[in-house]
Amino acid sequence: MGTTLEIEDDVLWGKLVKSWATGKNYVNPGAGPIAIPRTLDDLLRTAGEIGLRITFPDGMVGLAVIQYSPQTVVIKLPPKDMVEETEAKLKQENAKYPMPKFYEEFFGVPLPPLAEAQRFQLHAARIGDYSIRNCG
Repeated sequence: MGTTLEIEDDVLWGKLVKSWATGKNYVNPGAGPIAIPRTLDDLLRTAGEIGLRITFPDGMVGLAVIQYSPQTVVIKLPPKDMVEETEAKLKQENAKYPMPKFYEEFFGVPLPPLAEAQRFQLHAARIGDYSIRNCG
């Protein structure tokens, strides 16, 4: 456990999630399906088996995996404490918005620093996107 969520390999994580969503094995094509974890320990064990290191914040002990139909609107609300903790960090002078590292890796350029107002706008936009957007 740690203080923040850390996923060592975002592409491998995405392949694992796609495997659970479809029943196809995107991690090891041709192999059998990867079981959907039902506990945090199951998730960490599965990740370890495929060579993926995941660190969850201290205190996280549960796991909820949901799969919904395209006909269902699902709005995922982030925990209040997480929103407020991020807001406090974004208020600090020279704060950097915590974007996943793969954005810089795929686009090949470092993300520019943002003024405080821009950090809060990006925060709101990302929460809004996260809360309702479906994968695709």
